Amino acid sequence: MKGRRGPKSVGRYVGMISRFGRRYFAAIMEPLDLPELAFPLLMRLTHRDAMSQDELADSHLVDKSTVARTLARMEEAGLVRREVDEEDRRVKRVHATERAMALTGQIRKALRAWNQMLLDGFEQDERDEVLQYLQRMAENAREHWDDLLEDPVSRLEMPENDD
Repeated sequence: MKGRRGPKSVGRYVGMISRFGRRYFAAIMEPLDLPELAFPLLMRLTHRDAMSQDELADSHLVDKSTVARTLARMEEAGLVRREVDEEDRRVKRVHATERAMALTGQIRKALRAWNQMLLDGFEQDERDEVLQYLQRMAENAREHWDDLLEDPVSRLEMPENDD
């Protein structure tokens, strides 16, 4: 199966949707003058407060320093508060502030709008089916990601130079 611009693949289309989604949410966050990662972090914290910075990094598959920089900007904007965990002083817990919680309605509205855009023209049974397939693909990706982390042998290696 080949498209106009190369072979058709699930990864290609999922990647396109992801990139458009990042742009969409970055545009929505633009008035807040926050990095693109702030939107998913804010969504996560409004659902599960007091996560550690490491948990946030792991759950979004981004490096810890990027999360730390984004949280610093969010803290400056008054959206989060970070505090040292009392049981483990090496851990920083992140809390959504009242200001962040006040954005929850707007966040949900933006998410509903994005989902509606993606599913425009789909019947309800098709929507349900797409969501089931995407959920299974996400589970497969997580499982195989964990396998890759445990078995680095399957990673690519740089070929030797011919020089």
